[in-house]
Amino acid sequence: MSSISSAMHTGASALNTYAWGMTIVAHNVANVNTDAFEPQRIHYADGPGGEGVRLNAVSQGDRLENVLSVQGQERAQALSASLPFEIGEPGGTDLPLEMTHMISTQRSYEANAVSIRTADEMLGTVLDLKA
Repeated sequence: MSSISSAMHTGASALNTYAWGMTIVAHNVANVNTDAFEPQRIHYADGPGGEGVRLNAVSQGDRLENVLSVQGQERAQALSASLPFEIGEPGGTDLPLEMTHMISTQRSYEANAVSIRTADEMLGTVLDLKA
């Protein structure tokens, strides 16, 4: 695989991963007033061959779900699953922490979008040279 297509593949994979990260943050913020809600945390890992980033697991409280083998609709259900709690416990979402995670995830997404754009421009230049 050429370095340009490898950069595009790595960037696209990272965009997908950070989109899931933003989904987790949105889920936590949406449930800020839900009694007994315990926020989920996303865990990232190095991508294949140490390049890029991938979704490794999602944790909620003391439960850690490995989501590598979960796909499509099953993944969405696994990410939104809730633990049973007693009614009346306050929600556990820390809004300043969630906003920090949101900004960090957004900036990571933007950086990978720029890498794809740059690779696309480089590929266009290479194709123009061959023509």
